[in-house]
Amino acid sequence: SSFLQTGTGGGMNVSSLTISAGNNKESKLTLGNTENTFSLAVLGDSGEFEIRHGNQRSFVVDKNGNVDVFGRLHSKGAVRTDGQISFQGVNQWQLAAVENFNNGASGWSNDSSTSVCGNENKQILGGYGKFAGGEVSKLFTNLPAHTHVRMRANYHFIDAWGGETAYAKLEHKLVWTDSFDQQSSKAGVNICGSPAPESKFSVPIDVVLPHVCEDS
Repeated sequence: SSFLQTGTGGGMNVSSLTISAGNNKESKLTLGNTENTFSLAVLGDSGEFEIRHGNQRSFVVDKNGNVDVFGRLHSKGAVRTDGQISFQGVNQWQLAAVENFNNGASGWSNDSSTSVCGNENKQILGGYGKFAGGEVSKLFTNLPAHTHVRMRANYHFIDAWGGETAYAKLEHKLVWTDSFDQQSSKAGVNICGSPAPESKFSVPIDVVLPHVCEDS
């Protein structure tokens, strides 16, 4: 210790304090007593830093800066991650882009074609009288490193379809198709467009495609 001061109030002021038990030995600082003790320890063999409650590890930082939390982690504020999340050893999906079209369709090949069908607070790409029978696309760049991509969307079969097929592509390859014939539907609800009802609306799309990118 370079400076240590004590007083009658039971407090202690320390400008610098080093605790070292020697090579390959555990260095530990214990706070509290009996079953309510908390310990701060550095393991001599691995160099890991641990926070313990009693003999139970609660928080561990290894020499590479990786952090393990043992127990529940509760945050009252926002949590941000800039890398991969793994849950019980399984890597989780990372959201790379989201489109809701409430602020237009910037970057899409037909960026002026948004409309409302049903809920006035929910914009959709395309819609009644927009680009029936055509395609619309967008190039997404600067994605984080990954081995797969997942696309989730909703497709709306608006007005009278006569057996035509809807499809979605990733990198110019078909990954999803569906078709609809209005004549096969006996009833429906007219949400928008012509008097023909929307008997097949908000159909989910959820596809996964192997796609390797090591650099963002």
